[in-house]
Amino acid sequence: MLFYVLLVALFLSGCVDDEKDEEEVAAPLPQTTEVVNEEETAITLKPDLLVSQNKVGFWMYYDNHCWETADKKCSLELTPAQEMLEHARANQVKPGGEINFYLLVSPELKDFPQPDAYEVLIHKNGETTAVEVNGDKAKVPTAEGRYFMTVKAIWSGDVKGEAIYAFLLSVKEK
Repeated sequence: MLFYVLLVALFLSGCVDDEKDEEEVAAPLPQTTEVVNEEETAITLKPDLLVSQNKVGFWMYYDNHCWETADKKCSLELTPAQEMLEHARANQVKPGGEINFYLLVSPELKDFPQPDAYEVLIHKNGETTAVEVNGDKAKVPTAEGRYFMTVKAIWSGDVKGEAIYAFLLSVKEK
Protein backbone atom coordinates (compact mmCIF):
# COMPACT_ATOMS: atom_id res chain seq x y z
CA MET A 1 0.00 0.00 0.00
CA LEU A 2 2.79 2.40 0.90
CA PHE A 3 4.36 1.68 -2.49
CA TYR A 4 1.21 2.87 -4.30
CA VAL A 5 0.98 6.06 -2.23
CA LEU A 6 4.62 6.90 -3.01
CA LEU A 7 4.10 6.09 -6.68
CA VAL A 8 1.05 8.41 -6.90
CA ALA A 9 2.92 11.18 -5.02
CA LEU A 10 5.89 10.84 -7.41
CA PHE A 11 3.57 10.94 -10.42
CA LEU A 12 1.74 14.06 -9.16
CA SER A 13 4.93 15.94 -8.32
CA GLY A 14 6.33 15.13 -11.75
CA CYS A 15 3.31 16.80 -13.37
CA VAL A 16 3.74 20.18 -11.68
CA ASP A 17 4.59 22.97 -14.13
CA ASP A 18 7.33 24.85 -12.30
CA GLU A 19 8.41 26.94 -15.27
CA LYS A 20 7.66 30.64 -15.24
CA ASP A 21 6.09 32.40 -18.17
CA GLU A 22 8.45 34.57 -20.20
CA GLU A 23 6.42 37.59 -19.08
CA GLU A 24 7.03 36.78 -15.40
CA VAL A 25 10.77 36.29 -15.86
CA ALA A 26 11.34 39.27 -18.12
CA ALA A 27 8.97 41.70 -16.38
CA PRO A 28 10.16 45.24 -17.01
CA LEU A 29 11.15 47.59 -14.24
CA PRO A 30 8.37 49.93 -13.15
CA GLN A 31 8.07 52.76 -15.62
CA THR A 32 8.49 56.32 -14.45
CA THR A 33 7.57 57.98 -17.73
CA GLU A 34 5.23 57.54 -20.65
CA VAL A 35 5.29 59.21 -24.05
CA VAL A 36 2.51 61.77 -24.44
CA ASN A 37 3.48 62.92 -27.92
CA GLU A 38 6.68 63.34 -29.95
CA GLU A 39 7.75 66.40 -27.97
CA GLU A 40 6.66 65.46 -24.48
CA THR A 41 7.10 62.68 -21.95
CA ALA A 42 4.85 62.46 -18.89
CA ILE A 43 6.17 61.25 -15.53
CA THR A 44 4.22 58.37 -13.98
CA LEU A 45 6.31 57.90 -10.82
CA LYS A 46 4.40 57.96 -7.51
CA PRO A 47 6.84 59.73 -5.19
CA ASP A 48 7.58 58.16 -1.80
CA LEU A 49 8.47 60.79 0.76
CA LEU A 50 10.34 60.02 3.96
CA VAL A 51 10.04 62.22 7.03
CA SER A 52 12.50 61.46 9.80
CA GLN A 53 14.08 62.72 12.97
CA ASN A 54 17.50 61.52 14.12
CA LYS A 55 17.49 58.92 11.31
CA VAL A 56 14.19 57.40 12.48
CA GLY A 57 11.46 57.38 9.81
CA PHE A 58 7.89 58.45 10.55
CA TRP A 59 4.57 56.86 9.70
CA MET A 60 3.40 58.78 6.62
CA TYR A 61 0.10 58.76 4.74
CA TYR A 62 -0.03 59.48 1.02
CA ASP A 63 -2.62 62.03 -0.13
CA ASN A 64 -2.03 62.90 -3.77
CA HIS A 65 0.54 63.83 -6.41
CA CYS A 66 0.67 65.28 -9.91
CA TRP A 67 3.27 66.01 -12.58
CA GLU A 68 3.00 68.95 -14.96
CA THR A 69 2.87 68.56 -18.71
CA ALA A 70 2.53 71.17 -21.44
CA ASP A 71 -1.25 70.64 -21.34
CA LYS A 72 -1.76 70.29 -17.59
CA LYS A 73 -0.60 72.49 -14.73
CA CYS A 74 -0.19 70.96 -11.30
CA SER A 75 -2.12 72.44 -8.38
CA LEU A 76 -3.19 70.09 -5.61
CA GLU A 77 -5.73 70.69 -2.87
CA LEU A 78 -5.08 69.18 0.54
CA THR A 79 -7.34 66.52 1.95
CA PRO A 80 -8.08 67.67 5.52
CA ALA A 81 -5.30 66.22 7.68
CA GLN A 82 -7.67 65.26 10.51
CA GLU A 83 -9.70 63.22 8.01
CA MET A 84 -6.63 61.43 6.63
CA LEU A 85 -5.09 60.82 10.05
CA GLU A 86 -8.22 59.86 12.00
CA HIS A 87 -6.85 56.38 12.82
CA ALA A 88 -3.17 57.14 12.29
CA ARG A 89 -0.34 56.12 14.52
CA ALA A 90 1.36 59.13 16.13
CA ASN A 91 5.09 59.72 15.73
CA GLN A 92 6.74 60.54 19.07
CA VAL A 93 9.09 63.54 18.99
CA LYS A 94 10.67 65.93 21.49
CA PRO A 95 9.61 69.58 21.52
CA GLY A 96 11.64 71.99 19.40
CA GLY A 97 13.54 69.31 17.49
CA GLU A 98 14.01 69.16 13.74
CA ILE A 99 12.46 66.87 11.12
CA ASN A 100 13.96 66.08 7.72
CA PHE A 101 12.32 65.33 4.37
CA TYR A 102 13.71 63.08 1.66
CA LEU A 103 12.36 61.51 -1.53
CA LEU A 104 12.92 57.74 -1.58
CA VAL A 105 13.73 56.32 -5.00
CA SER A 106 14.90 52.93 -6.19
CA PRO A 107 18.52 52.55 -7.34
CA GLU A 108 17.37 52.58 -10.99
CA LEU A 109 15.94 56.09 -10.43
CA LYS A 110 18.84 57.55 -8.47
CA ASP A 111 19.06 60.50 -10.89
CA PHE A 112 15.46 61.56 -10.25
CA PRO A 113 15.65 64.99 -8.59
CA GLN A 114 14.82 65.65 -4.95
CA PRO A 115 12.05 68.23 -4.44
CA ASP A 116 13.09 71.87 -4.80
CA ALA A 117 10.94 73.02 -1.86
CA TYR A 118 8.62 71.81 0.87
CA GLU A 119 5.54 73.44 2.38
CA VAL A 120 4.67 72.17 5.85
CA LEU A 121 1.41 72.95 7.65
CA ILE A 122 0.17 72.24 11.18
CA HIS A 123 -3.56 71.58 11.55
CA LYS A 124 -4.66 71.91 15.19
CA ASN A 125 -7.87 73.05 16.88
CA GLY A 126 -9.44 74.09 13.58
CA GLU A 127 -6.53 76.34 12.62
CA THR A 128 -3.85 75.87 9.98
CA THR A 129 -0.40 77.32 10.55
CA ALA A 130 2.57 77.32 8.18
CA VAL A 131 5.83 75.92 9.55
CA GLU A 132 9.12 77.56 8.63
CA VAL A 133 11.10 75.25 6.37
CA ASN A 134 14.84 75.55 5.78
CA GLY A 135 15.78 73.46 2.74
CA ASP A 136 14.68 69.94 3.65
CA LYS A 137 14.29 70.62 7.39
CA ALA A 138 11.46 71.96 9.56
CA LYS A 139 11.13 72.66 13.28
CA VAL A 140 8.94 70.55 15.53
CA PRO A 141 6.47 72.58 17.64
CA THR A 142 7.77 73.54 21.09
CA ALA A 143 4.46 73.04 22.91
CA GLU A 144 3.53 69.49 23.87
CA GLY A 145 0.48 67.99 22.17
CA ARG A 146 -0.78 66.13 19.09
CA TYR A 147 -0.28 67.84 15.75
CA PHE A 148 -1.83 66.91 12.42
CA MET A 149 0.81 67.77 9.81
CA THR A 150 0.86 67.94 6.03
CA VAL A 151 3.87 68.32 3.80
CA LYS A 152 3.78 69.26 0.14
CA ALA A 153 6.91 68.42 -1.85
CA ILE A 154 7.36 70.74 -4.83
CA TRP A 155 9.47 70.19 -7.94
CA SER A 156 10.02 73.38 -9.96
CA GLY A 157 13.12 72.63 -12.06
CA ASP A 158 13.30 70.40 -15.14
CA VAL A 159 10.71 68.19 -13.44
CA LYS A 160 7.59 70.05 -12.30
CA GLY A 161 5.12 68.56 -9.88
CA GLU A 162 3.76 68.21 -6.37
CA ALA A 163 3.16 65.45 -3.83
CA ILE A 164 1.26 65.68 -0.56
CA TYR A 165 1.64 63.50 2.51
CA ALA A 166 0.26 63.73 6.04
CA PHE A 167 1.62 62.56 9.37
CA LEU A 168 0.70 62.82 13.03
CA LEU A 169 3.15 64.11 15.64
CA SER A 170 2.90 63.55 19.37
CA VAL A 171 5.20 66.18 20.86
CA LYS A 172 6.32 65.53 24.44
CA GLU A 173 9.41 65.22 26.59
CA LYS A 174 10.26 61.57 27.02
